[in-house]
Amino acid sequence: MSEIVASYRHSPFSAEPEQLNSQEIWAVGRDVRAQLVSDSLTRALDFSGIEEQVAQVNVNGVSFGVAWDLEHEVLNPARKPVMGVTEYDESVPDCVMVAINGPKLSSLDYLLRSTIAHELGHVIFDAPRWIRLGPAPAPAFFGGEQTHAAKYDPREVRANEFMGGLLVPPALVRVDFMRAARRHRLQPSRYPSAMIRGAAAYDNDLQDADAVQEAVFSLAELYGVSQSFMRVRLERYDLLRSRAPL
Repeated sequence: MSEIVASYRHSPFSAEPEQLNSQEIWAVGRDVRAQLVSDSLTRALDFSGIEEQVAQVNVNGVSFGVAWDLEHEVLNPARKPVMGVTEYDESVPDCVMVAINGPKLSSLDYLLRSTIAHELGHVIFDAPRWIRLGPAPAPAFFGGEQTHAAKYDPREVRANEFMGGLLVPPALVRVDFMRAARRHRLQPSRYPSAMIRGAAAYDNDLQDADAVQEAVFSLAELYGVSQSFMRVRLERYDLLRSRAPL
């Protein structure tokens, strides 16, 4: 069993991430993805063996185990079901625990895949600090519709951007979206993507709505994510814009 290895700018004392920008987070997702897939043609990640795939990680030189539970219901402190949580128990100092609400998500492939990717983001970015310094703050339960506070929590922002970069990497979807755009006769903008150097961008409000929908649907099916997830990624990478630049 090999370790999943990741690195990023961090505090040498606490192992906490520094203020990483989106591109840096996506790059970590890209590097982790390369260790999870066997070839560059893979688009939809298969997490059916995640317990063995990610049982040991090494992040910035901090090595620890990851114990996964995908069989039991996950409840928040209010006893309401949520999709997942990543926790640390100092009685098991060299391991973090990830619980995914299998009973709730087993038949919802898109949500299961995105929840595992989100919690893996917490493993990569938050767990090293717990391992090095001890007990974590109150765990952040991933419930789908996030509260206002969680939406702007740096931990959740990182986990979400990692999830996006892992499941729909910018370098891959750039090529696939360009092909889909040509197939559906979308017209590129005069202004290229501001997030991916050299990539064409498309202004949603200047395209045929049905053609855009078909392109997004085909990409969502290819990557094994929902259409809304795919739209968010295309917008985050400035490949599909809500409105044309002035």
